[in-house]
Amino acid sequence: MFQLGFRGRAWNNHRNKWPLQSEKARGSMEEANEKHQHRMQHDGSFRISLSGAWFLWPILMLSGSLPGLYSQSGPVTAASQSRVSLADSIRHPQGKEIHIFYIHGIGSDGPDDYDSLALRKSICNYLKDCTAPAGSALGTWDYADQAEFQNDSPVPPLQYMDELVWKDKEEWRAATPYAIHYQLTRSAGPTLYVDELNWWPLTFALKCRQIVASDAAFVAPSKARIGVCSRREPNLDVPLRFKSYDWISKDDAARLLKLPSKGARANRELKNGLMDWGFSDAVMALGPLRPYIQNALRQLILKSLADSPESKAADPAGPPVDQEFIIVSHSLGSYLIFSALNVDLAHVDSATQGFDKRFEQILARTSLVYFFANQLRLLELASLDGATDKNLVTHLKAWGKARCNYLKSLPDSGQKCQPPRITALNDPSDLLTWTVPSLPTVEVKNVSVKNATHWLGLIENPTPAHNHYVRNKQVIEEMLKADSDTMR
Repeated sequence: MFQLGFRGRAWNNHRNKWPLQSEKARGSMEEANEKHQHRMQHDGSFRISLSGAWFLWPILMLSGSLPGLYSQSGPVTAASQSRVSLADSIRHPQGKEIHIFYIHGIGSDGPDDYDSLALRKSICNYLKDCTAPAGSALGTWDYADQAEFQNDSPVPPLQYMDELVWKDKEEWRAATPYAIHYQLTRSAGPTLYVDELNWWPLTFALKCRQIVASDAAFVAPSKARIGVCSRREPNLDVPLRFKSYDWISKDDAARLLKLPSKGARANRELKNGLMDWGFSDAVMALGPLRPYIQNALRQLILKSLADSPESKAADPAGPPVDQEFIIVSHSLGSYLIFSALNVDLAHVDSATQGFDKRFEQILARTSLVYFFANQLRLLELASLDGATDKNLVTHLKAWGKARCNYLKSLPDSGQKCQPPRITALNDPSDLLTWTVPSLPTVEVKNVSVKNATHWLGLIENPTPAHNHYVRNKQVIEEMLKADSDTMR
């Protein structure tokens, strides 16, 4: 599995009013934890099946087949400029409501991913005063539900080789992105809010039907991918919505699974996991599907602002003056969330028109960003024509400018500002990450980590090298140590 994001799952009452004013019910974690244990036993066919071909990795490496963690209680002042880690924000919230946005990257395994659970547990282990081991869910899956994502909206006319991507309204509803909201309630500190932003449903119709099904005959059937693509599960708490959808019918899935394998084992595992399930997301997210992902993320971000009772009671059109935001993203997720928040260069749908000031306020109050793997250097190769909506550096510069203007406006700022920080955590053996270059309006800190064992100095299993940032204690320590702390 080459999933790059943080997702936990909860099943409770859905909030379906716009904007952001419906009541949320505290949800049980029992079912999510049970599914998590099941997932840990069946985690990633790529990793498991790869072990059978492990002896091939040194050969592939030596033959050149492979490329060679690290409610507002008083006035906000310039003192908040000192935040340089998640621990600083947690220890010194200064009366602000702390929100953490999680967004996945390429290769999500959909509803079977539980990296968010591991990260929330790590935060609670650090805090030692959470009333639940990984926090508790607020409400149920919270779908984008405005403009093109309304239940009765027409199906977008996007086509793949003259074939409609979504054939009817049910399929289009099954492709709707959603958020899951969590609160980490503490006995000796303010509550933290965690908002998972899931855009993977928009990609499954194309990946399952056009890539996974095709390569089952050409290369080899992937049991894990075909299983995810053929599972139908309506969301019983949210009418007309789905947790999982059968993009491949049960009959077709059974037929595909009987096909013989043709590609060499190690190569086909890389093809099924990395290319078919991973890189295909990147191509889609940079093409005509991008505006749909961006607009869905904007709706979900706006919904997430009302996690707390104080925020729900506030004027939806007013600025979130008592909130601070921290972004944790994996891979392509960094590009997507910043392109959603920076609306200057983007097409904005009718549901989020007029909220440009709100998005700017969110950028201005975002003090920290953590990249778990990133492709900034790679993505910029497609943006040689300067500032465009596809240019991640443009969005990051806009963030730095908005943050600086906000800090200069605070009392006692002296018209100075400390740039916001990106901490990029990269495993040098991760095939899908690069260092983040210096940026003019943002402080960049690159940290090298090791996510898995090096075998004879020749190879690190590429799956945990890319997937296990959240499971790496060194990564969590880097996030949760205060600036004055030292690595243990």
